[in-house]
Amino acid sequence: MTFLQLCPPLARTMSGASFAALLLAACGDDSTGTTESSSTSSTGDSSDDTTGNQTTVTPTTDASTTDVPTTDTPSTSATGSSTDPGTTTSPDTTTGNTTTGNTTTGDTTTGDTTGGSTGGTAVCGDGVVDDGEVCDDGINDGAYNGCMPDCQAVGPFCGDAEVNGPETCDDGNDDNEDGCTTACAPASCGDGIIEMPEECDQDNLNGADCLSLGFTDGMLQCAVDQCTFDTSACVGCGDGLKQDNETCDGDDLGGEDCVSQGFAGGGTLLCALACDEFDTSQCIDAVCGNDTIEGGEVCDGNDLGGADCASVDPNVFAGGTLACNNSCDDFDSSGCSSGGCCDTGDPGICTVGPIEDCVCAQDPFCCEFFWDGICADEALGCGAICP
Repeated sequence: MTFLQLCPPLARTMSGASFAALLLAACGDDSTGTTESSSTSSTGDSSDDTTGNQTTVTPTTDASTTDVPTTDTPSTSATGSSTDPGTTTSPDTTTGNTTTGNTTTGDTTTGDTTGGSTGGTAVCGDGVVDDGEVCDDGINDGAYNGCMPDCQAVGPFCGDAEVNGPETCDDGNDDNEDGCTTACAPASCGDGIIEMPEECDQDNLNGADCLSLGFTDGMLQCAVDQCTFDTSACVGCGDGLKQDNETCDGDDLGGEDCVSQGFAGGGTLLCALACDEFDTSQCIDAVCGNDTIEGGEVCDGNDLGGADCASVDPNVFAGGTLACNNSCDDFDSSGCSSGGCCDTGDPGICTVGPIEDCVCAQDPFCCEFFWDGICADEALGCGAICP
């Protein structure tokens, strides 16, 4: 322990010279007669010599070892006064580089703060749909398929249930079979939408192919502007020629028709898509007696098809009542007659040409003077039918 530590009150009252002499007398070691001095490092630590004697280290400040810039620490005066308490010695302060937008303070780095859309104010018209906007196309003039000026609603569009822009209809739904398609136009051949009586439309084949139509292979197509199946590239059944074990093929029915298939009413016989049977969906199973001419019927009850006695056989009949027989396959002319050919009167009363010519050839009197009873009897021989 140093003298300053042992006698601090005395050190403060003595002069500098007296203090120095007293220090040498009090702290010297008579046994050695020497006082070792050592340079004091900037740390101010004390060290012992090899003899075990304590060495007092006088603090010094080596300016050459201090980083620049530094704050020097004042040396201790000979009077033992310490560093001015009002002076604060601080460790070296290194002023870091300051980059644009970045300030480094110790270990804490404050990054750049840049403006952006995140957290920013929405700007209607910038072409970006921000929070709070329904749309924003950068134009926002409320045009068809566009955005309204306030970015809060879209403009007219197909599907809004109002006919506008290029639309010809707009029912506001996605049903393509209700007269108005999702393209806001009536369905038509070529729009890719199949609607009766279309079989297909462009590449839309409604799931059909050559195999489903009865062919063995090939590529099914859709006839342009007709929207019917084009089987020209299909192979096998469907080529229009009845061959091998086919019942029919297209229009080649092998001479068959509805009547030959048991339909008295006739109709149109078709060939099934697989060529293995007939399609009789358009044949008519006639019913005689329902007052309707069907299929191969000549007449049916009161339905004579506009015929009368004179039209049925103009070489024999001139009047009367025509009827239909019970099988509907022929007329009943029992109520018809040859008219005036069976009566008497002036020449020309017989209006059935062949009968009149026949009678006049035999008896010119009938045609020149009077058609009498003899003339009427002669008409019977010439084929006249009288009631």
